[in-house]
Formats: sequence, C-alpha cells, structure tokens
Amino acid sequence: MQNQKKQFIILVILLVVCVGAWLGIRAYNDRAQEKEEKETEAKKITVAEINADDITAFSYESDGAELSFTNTDGTWTYDGDPSIPLDQDAVASLLSNVEKVTAEDKIEDYDDISDYGFDAPTQTIHVTTNEKEYVFTFGMNNSLLGQDYLMSEGDDTVYLVSTTMKNTFSKTVSDLTKEEDTETETEAVPEETTEQ
Repeated sequence: MQNQKKQFIILVILLVVCVGAWLGIRAYNDRAQEKEEKETEAKKITVAEINADDITAFSYESDGAELSFTNTDGTWTYDGDPSIPLDQDAVASLLSNVEKVTAEDKIEDYDDISDYGFDAPTQTIHVTTNEKEYVFTFGMNNSLLGQDYLMSEGDDTVYLVSTTMKNTFSKTVSDLTKEEDTETETEAVPEETTEQ
C-alpha cells in the first residue's frame, strides 16, 4: 500500500513536470513566432500609406469593366448606378488593403518595365483623397515567389507585393452590394379554439 502511494505521488509529480515543460515550450514558441513576425513586418518596404477616412473616390477594373465609386457624406455609392445599395462594411474592408501598401522587395535597377509586365498591366487601382490621387499599377505575377509586381505613379521603383491587394480589387459590384433581407414575415396564425 505504501509503495502504491509512492508510485502515485511520483506519477503525479512527473505529470506536473511534463505539463509545466509543455506549457513552457509552447510559451517560448509563441514568443519566438511573435518576434519573427515583428521582424518580418519591420523589414517590409512601405509603398504608400493612406488614411481610409480621407478617401473620396476609387476605381479599378473587374471582368474587363472599370468600376468607380464615390464617397458622399460618408456613404459609398457606385458611379455606374448610385441607386444600388452598397454594403458599406464590404467597401471599408476593400479599402483597408490600401491603408498601408507594403512590399517584400523592390527593384530600382532595371532595363525595361515590360520585363515585369507593365506594358500590359493586369490591374490598375485609382485612389483619390482630399489631397492626392494614388495610382497603383500591377504587372505580371512572379509565380516563383507567389508575388505581384507593382508600381506606384510618380515612383519608378518596381515593387514585389503580396497577391492579396490585387485579388481583393477584383470584386464585382454584386460582391459589394448589400444583401437584401430575404426573411419573410410569417403571418400570425389564429389559435384554434376547441369547443367544449
């Protein structure tokens, strides 16, 4: 009986030590990952920073058609048909991609921008604020790195950026349209009264 007690205590101690070690390793890994993410973020190159609240208009191409939008008194409307009710949160989410445009790498010494696909751009995004207009032009995709080539108007540098920005600015008007409430009100059914 005494031996069983000792074995049980030893097992409990071992279990506590193992759990403590596991928690310690997990905390260390979390801190290491956080540090790595901060270092990666610090290495990124800032292409442009735009306050989303200052954006008055923007446009981009989707399915071969240029879509343009205007902000009037804090409400976004589609220029092609202002009567379409846009999902304001969806538009805000879209514009969050231009608040801080960052690049993984940049190329300043090159012979011809056509080498990066800028002779036939794959996407052009115009963003207008109260003070300035930003034009972001996308060249080809670097499939090896999984990134897009980008140029910003007024800057001769070719940037390598995540594909997220270009992919996000491919939404159609219907993607940005507020979903109508399809729930129909159920008519109240009168309660049946049983005759006694």
